[in-house]
Amino acid sequence: MMVSCSDDGDKVTTKESILNIKSESNHNLTQVGFSELIHNKDLTWSSFDNPSKDGWDSEHFANKAQDQLSVITNIIKGTDPTTDIKPVTEKVLFTTIRPESLDLVYSDKNFQVHRQNAKPLNINKGAELFLKNLNNSEISTSEEIQVKFKIIDVELSKNEFKSTQLYSVSFRTKESITDERSVWEITWDVNQKKELKISSLNVIDYERTIRKSSEKLFSDCTESIFSGNSSYKEQLSKGVNEWLEKLPAYAMLNRFGTPGMAIGDINGDGLEDLYLCQEPGIPNKLFLQNKNGTLRDVSKEWKVDWLEDSRSALLVDLDNDGDRDLVVAMYGNIVIAVNEGNKIGYEIVSVIPTSESTSSLSAADYDLDGKLDIYVCCYAPNKSSDAVAVQPMGATARRFVYHDDNNGPENFLLKNETDSGKTISFRNVTDETSINTNNRRWSFAASWEDFDIDGDPDLYVANDYGRNNLYRNDGGTFKDVAAELGVEDSASGMSVTWADYDLDGRQDLYVSNMFSAAGSRITSQKEFKPDADLGTRKRFGRFTRGNTLFRNTSEGFIDTSENAGVTMGRWAWGSRFVDLNNDGWQDLVVANGYLSAADNSTGDL
Repeated sequence: MMVSCSDDGDKVTTKESILNIKSESNHNLTQVGFSELIHNKDLTWSSFDNPSKDGWDSEHFANKAQDQLSVITNIIKGTDPTTDIKPVTEKVLFTTIRPESLDLVYSDKNFQVHRQNAKPLNINKGAELFLKNLNNSEISTSEEIQVKFKIIDVELSKNEFKSTQLYSVSFRTKESITDERSVWEITWDVNQKKELKISSLNVIDYERTIRKSSEKLFSDCTESIFSGNSSYKEQLSKGVNEWLEKLPAYAMLNRFGTPGMAIGDINGDGLEDLYLCQEPGIPNKLFLQNKNGTLRDVSKEWKVDWLEDSRSALLVDLDNDGDRDLVVAMYGNIVIAVNEGNKIGYEIVSVIPTSESTSSLSAADYDLDGKLDIYVCCYAPNKSSDAVAVQPMGATARRFVYHDDNNGPENFLLKNETDSGKTISFRNVTDETSINTNNRRWSFAASWEDFDIDGDPDLYVANDYGRNNLYRNDGGTFKDVAAELGVEDSASGMSVTWADYDLDGRQDLYVSNMFSAAGSRITSQKEFKPDADLGTRKRFGRFTRGNTLFRNTSEGFIDTSENAGVTMGRWAWGSRFVDLNNDGWQDLVVANGYLSAADNSTGDL
């Protein structure tokens, strides 16, 4: 059973199990039985997803517990028309679900944050009082409500089942928006019919955040900014599901729906412009910003409406002439186009062969010669989706070490050797700079930063399926010091961002991974990989924890993720440090989700 995954709190899934359904439906597929499911209409998903049949009684009861938590969810939301108290025993013991004795830990003109203090909560008894605690009119009568439970740990004995779950509720009234989060420790009574009822509940780590206005912090202005262009309705307003059914998909990354973007002032008017990469067969887009904040499509006029599969882009000055040139990672190549300045438009000056699945680009002057160099991240091995000889992708492939794979494609470091005549050119210096060490991972993202404050930029690379890299720049050559400094963060790395979050003068590091409630439950059970050593089991368990915050100190890095409360970013594709409220402290924004339900029932985003 594969576990490093995001989930809806109930079932286990992976990127690969989703992606391989269509690509392998006409081939022998024995790993999870998708082929049989597709071709036999009498079979149901429950025929395959049967934890009890597979010997996972703990997961069987976790599913039953989730059903009861759904009943509790309806009571909290006020959508249960009855006073049915099926989820609990008559003599249930429980602490207060919404504690009132809280400490104020943060306050400004927009927010107040209160947290549970060390004072013990009162113990309450009885089903009727429990129901009263759940049925809070402030929540149930609010205008918008979202309630979610994620079971993250379970323990099964003969007549008792224990579960630990993350609980969150958000609701909006006419005066405010409230977000409450806590951890519920539940003991379930198991009767002779194997039915579950809560016999005790302990609430810990309660936190309440109140937005002192019912207005949202951000407004979606996409349509108002783009709608003056026909390409908005015809192209940009459609999602990846639309294009996957119509367009060829060459590389594994096409199924992820992650074409990149770049922002920069390309025409020197002081306004930031936008370049959008697109899926194969759909033209890339370049938008100039108007003075009123709207955007106009100049893709064709500027000669950059390329149809090739594009994953990432940079708008940077490569020839030091004062305007921004364009770098685009395409299927198998890096395209470099010079900004022609007064001529209005870009001209392709170089096409550099790379991997079929180039995932991202980052630029810095690593050798301090005054010219920007480029680091190229690559994800999957070439021909991983060759139509002639279909191969399983990622963790479903043979000889794949899920928790520590080292058979991915090479990343590249390209040195800028633009001459005095302004002819842009690059040379591959991956080997000669020693940045080829540990360079066969599945890389999603990289970011440059002078973490050791010695005057040159160092590089952190976030890798899927295992260890990350921190390449320390030693005067133009590199050494991977990730293990030495404790920042390998062996998990499903998908993005990286730097900032001095504690204001000590050193740049700290935040890495986006995947949080999985189901994975967290499973990897802690004795049934999971019983023949593996403890170290390997812990490595798998680490995949489920989520995002990581590393504090940079004079002695190296310290993992402060759990103390800071920043691990649960769900299926986190990207993150950024940013000072949202202009108070001088760096906040975190995490972009998450994948193929979410139309009603956003997963709570992502």
